[in-house]
Amino acid sequence: MKGYLYRIDRADAVRIGALARDVVGLPCWSFGGAALWDLDPGKGSDNLRPIKALGRLEDLDLSGDFGHIFSMRAEVRWKRRDDGAYDVLVLSEQTLSIQGARTLGEDWEVHAHPARKLIQTGQYPPLMCFTYYAPNGAAQFLRYSHPEVTV
Repeated sequence: MKGYLYRIDRADAVRIGALARDVVGLPCWSFGGAALWDLDPGKGSDNLRPIKALGRLEDLDLSGDFGHIFSMRAEVRWKRRDDGAYDVLVLSEQTLSIQGARTLGEDWEVHAHPARKLIQTGQYPPLMCFTYYAPNGAAQFLRYSHPEVTV
């Protein structure tokens, strides 16, 4: 199957929320973390969590310096920039029309992997993943997906 990658190099939190709602949709899952910025570990942003609504910006946790939100339809990834904006990457197996996004290359091949249970604490469901191979054949990205219909 083919894969499609899109990049928005300067987005704000509202734009990420709109991408989550319009591109990822429900049901979906999210996780994030911090490598450089302060993050309250008690808030749970580094844990995989189901998203039950996408109508408000508060439904997404953007407190860390990176995050992922994904469903069977697509995955949206963000990384906080030094200026407070976000660098966003969208991975999908369907072509998308995203205003202001740049397409990253062509001819990405995608291979699906069977759902696997996460080996960690908590009651996390199995996850599926897709490996995105660049036109030169190198594995470049692993896109997360969730095989279940409800969250």
